[in-house]
Formats: sequence, structure tokens, C-alpha cells
Amino acid sequence: VLVVGPPRVAAQTNALAIPPVVQGPTFDLTMAPSTHEFYSGTSTNTFGFNGSYLGPTLEFTKGDSVFLNVTNSLGEPTTVHWHGMHVAPENDGGPHTVIEPDTTWRPAFEVLNQASTMWYHPHLHMKTDEHVYKGLAGMIIIRDDEEAALDLPRTYGVDDFPLVLQDRDFDEVGQLRFRPMDIGAGGDVMVVNGTVDPILEVPAQLVRFRVLNGSGARVYNFGVSDDRNFQQIGSDGGLLEAPVEMNRVRLSAGERAELVVDFTGEVGDTLTFVSYASELVNNEPGGADEPVRGNPLNGADFTFLTVKVVAQTTSPVPVDAVPTTLVSLSPIAEAEAVRTRTMTLDGGTPGNPFAINGIVLDLEVINEVVYLGDTEIWEITNTSTTTHPFHMHDVQFYILDRDGVPPPPNERGLKDVVFVHIDETVRVITKFEDFTNPEIPYMYHCHFLGHEDLGMMGQFLVVDRSSDVEDEDPMPEDEIRLQNYPNPFDRATTLKYTLPARTDLQIDVYDILGRQVKTVFKGTRAAGTFETVWKAGSLPAGVYTVTLATPTRRVVLPVVLSR
Repeated sequence: VLVVGPPRVAAQTNALAIPPVVQGPTFDLTMAPSTHEFYSGTSTNTFGFNGSYLGPTLEFTKGDSVFLNVTNSLGEPTTVHWHGMHVAPENDGGPHTVIEPDTTWRPAFEVLNQASTMWYHPHLHMKTDEHVYKGLAGMIIIRDDEEAALDLPRTYGVDDFPLVLQDRDFDEVGQLRFRPMDIGAGGDVMVVNGTVDPILEVPAQLVRFRVLNGSGARVYNFGVSDDRNFQQIGSDGGLLEAPVEMNRVRLSAGERAELVVDFTGEVGDTLTFVSYASELVNNEPGGADEPVRGNPLNGADFTFLTVKVVAQTTSPVPVDAVPTTLVSLSPIAEAEAVRTRTMTLDGGTPGNPFAINGIVLDLEVINEVVYLGDTEIWEITNTSTTTHPFHMHDVQFYILDRDGVPPPPNERGLKDVVFVHIDETVRVITKFEDFTNPEIPYMYHCHFLGHEDLGMMGQFLVVDRSSDVEDEDPMPEDEIRLQNYPNPFDRATTLKYTLPARTDLQIDVYDILGRQVKTVFKGTRAAGTFETVWKAGSLPAGVYTVTLATPTRRVVLPVVLSR
């Protein structure tokens, strides 16, 4: 039910807020409750970084060491994740790196990513959606020499603008009405950079927009009201090799795009940026078949920003044209992959929650183990009832194909989120470099924040390849092999198993009395060799039994917990 109260009656056109940009090498961020005027005269309760809503734009330079002091004054636990950045797992800010109330987290790392647009936001399990909804998010702009050598608009707030797109819902007294977003795109008011009904003055020249889908679920189909073409120059992980001319860019939750729009010779003109939601299909949140009924934004073309063209700038000097070539990328050849992992996005029916490989997140279970230095293909198949944006921490990847077809030109750069439609299979390839940690995992998950909070997420460790693992003997064609290392172990052990054919399976752990103490894996696997880490947690020392059961076989392995 749509509630139309005094705040909407009082709505007016407001100057687009441009978050302040801060430079390092030291960055101080404080998360705290605040109030924000989305509507004139109405104070809405919010969370913010260093302010009332959202946070400053952090400017990093590739190769620099940065030091962050992140203070939690919220009165409740949270985390902060540097979305898209290649950092060690202990600096990644995932759900294991909890910042308790009234404490300061101090990550420090070298910036290894190329010039790009990243963002930061909380990642506390079961609280991510709510914390972002209340205002905890901000942009990161990474600079490097290769991008600086190009003739591109890059003066922040002058010819280079951040656009954080979010849908929000307000109650009758102007307060944010948070509802878990697992059901889709629920907000009926567009907010850009924390501004309702925003207007932006842009110079009559080439202007760059760094567009972030910061919503919990809504998909945006970016276009200009006069249907003009513009150029996409960058995606999640940085610049493309060459600009791509387009009149629509679809962004699912968490995705970014860098766009250049030409306003030359248009002084005095006013136009709008529009999400052409009427063109969304196949259960894309915000489309006409979105299950949240009665929302005026769903399935309708709506304006999210009014743009008024003013005189050209004298400083910076206007850019005449976007270069025909941008940066040199190094796509990874499929032949370099040593392993293909299958990720099935499933569930979505009553009693069958959204999950990955049939598993709902358990923070005590490591779902995958990756070896440092390996190149892998992740094959992501969506068998569920809706679309999902799939996000990987730690790495940027290249999309190999969608249902066997190479991706469109604007998806051929580095990515960390890929939108996967119903009944679609997307293959991505990446190399796991630089960082390893046998205790702290990275995450992979759906970036619909409600799905993530409800457990549509898994964990992977990046580890050094163990020299203690002996080469396997040749395996009979129909044999299932199950082993573990180390054994005995004191905290965790890696379960390694090889399947001769695709099958449903479940791996359980039993104590010496035959009581089940853990389900380590339940789902479907293709033929191949897989590894899963079992963390024993607080279980006492002793002998345990691991069973791997398929519809036709059962393999039993005794393991020894030494502590």
C-alpha cells in the first residue's frame, strides 16, 4: 500500500548533493546515527559516514598505501567492506571482521586496483540491507597514471560527477520505512546522492558520470530523456579498452558504469536522466512483472535526475572528444584455467529459500577452497525463480560468455558483479593472486541485499597449495574418493572429494556416539574434484566420522580432532 503523506506533498526540486571528496593516505570514517532532510522541514532518522547520509568519496591512487580508521558509533555492530577492491581477507571487511560498538577498526593496504569506481558499505550478516538502507555507503575513486594520461573529464564535481542511485520508502511522517528487500524493489521514491527530486547543473561539454546502483534490489536501465547516445567508458573494475556507444545501460545492484554524455552547444537546455523500467524483462526487480505490486516505479519509465546545461568551464579546459582507445586490458585465456567451479543459484519457492549450490550460508562452514596463483572459471547457472547479481570478493573477473555467447562490448572489461537471468549460465574467469589466509574467508553472494542477508552467500579461502598432499593414485572410473588434510587437525581440516559424475550429495559429520554435529555440504556437484573446509569450532577432541552420501553410494572417512 502506498502511503502518501506530507513529505511527498512538500516535494520540490533540490540541488543534487555532491559528497565531499577526501584524500589520504589516512582516512577517518565515523559511522553514527543522524538525521537528514530528504524533504524540506522533515528530519528523517538515518545513519551516515562523517555526516547525515552516505559518506565522503574516498580518492585512492594505485600503488599508494592507505590507512583507514573506521569508528563505529552506531550503538550496534557492523562491518565495512571495500567493494571491488583487491585486498587481503583481513582487510576486506566481510561479515567475519565485525566492528563492535565504540571501537575503531584500522585496516591498511596497498592500492592494487587500476583506475576505477568502487564503493564501500557494511557487510554484517543479516544486517547489510538495513545498514545500507539507512545511509551507510560511499564511493571510492581510484586514480592511476594510465587513466591520467587520457584526455577525459576528471575534475570531481565540475565535469565528473558521482551518482549513487537508491530507491527508498518513507512513511506518513517522513521516516525511512525499511522492509527486507528479499521480495524485490520496494522503494517508491528515487534518491540520488541522498537527494530527492534532484537537479544538477552541467557544463555544455563532455561530462563524465560515475553511476552506482546502490539499491538493495532495484535494477536501473539508464538512458537520457531525448534518447540520445552516450559513451560507456568504464565498468566495475575500471576503464574499457575502447568507449562503447549506447543509449541504455542496465545496472543491477552493486554494479557501476562510467558514462560520458555530450552537452556541447546546449546551454540553457534542460533534460532528464531516466530509468526505462518498462524495458526490463524476465523478473528483473523494478520491471513490470516485479512481485511488489502497486509501486509506481515498477514497470514505468521514471526520471531520477534533472540536468540543466550551463556555460562551458574554462578550468578544466573542456574535453573535445573521448579517445577512441582507452586502456590496455589482458583478458585471461580460457585455456589458462586449471579448474571450473559450478555455482548454481537456486531456490525461491515456498520452503525452498534462495541459496547457492543448495546451501544457505553458515559462517562456520567454508564452502570452497582456492589455491593461490590458480586461474579458475566459475560457471554460474540460475535455476531459481528470479534474476540475481552475483558478486565475488577479492578479485575482478572477465565474463567469458552468456549461454555460450560472448558478452556485449560494454561487459568485456573487468567486473566484480555479473547479472544472471533465469535459466541463464554465465561463465567468468579470474586469477587468485597476492593474498592468502587459512582462517579468514572471502565471500561470494547475490548482491540483492535481502537475498544476501537471508543466506544466499558462500565463503571461500585462498590458501597456499600444500606440499603435504600426496599425488592421488589412479581412480577407478566409478569410484568416489573422500580424504582430508591435515589429519589429525586442531582447528580445521580440508575435505577433498572426487566425483565421477554429476550427482546430488550431502556431507555430514558425526561424533563417536553417532550423533550428527554438522552438515558441511548439501547440493549438486558436477563431475570433478572439490574441496570444502570443515571448522570444528568448540567441539571437543576425539574421533569423528565424515560421510559423503549420494543417491547410490555412501563413503565414510574417520578424522581425528587433536585438541
